[in-house]
Amino acid sequence: MRVIRSLVAMGAVAAAMFGATGVADAATTTAWRIEYGASVTAGTISWTDGRSASVDGNVHAVSGYRETCVWGVNGTSTTEVACYGANPGKDHPFYHLLTINKVGGVQLIHISFYDEFNHKLGQRGCTRSGCVAE
Repeated sequence: MRVIRSLVAMGAVAAAMFGATGVADAATTTAWRIEYGASVTAGTISWTDGRSASVDGNVHAVSGYRETCVWGVNGTSTTEVACYGANPGKDHPFYHLLTINKVGGVQLIHISFYDEFNHKLGQRGCTRSGCVAE
């Protein structure tokens, strides 16, 4: 009987530990950066343990107008695309909240960097694990 109680107690402790780890892993921050010459867009993504993620960033333009666009994805569901631009010699800080009302919420965030002619200068795909060039 003592063995069974010990096993049950160990199971409860393990479940609590893994549950706490899951919640801690769910809410995290991911840094991102895209450079093109001297122009740069960079910032962080704050992932929640719910259905949202927020993108905090800055667009720094040097030689021409630059624009950063962000949108979130979960399977076939996407958020609206939000874009923020800066003229040469200017910075444009921005904050955007992305929400997908389905299980898992926002799973992937695309961040694109464009010039004044709408040419893509770079793109990143970001998850809770980090960002990769796309």
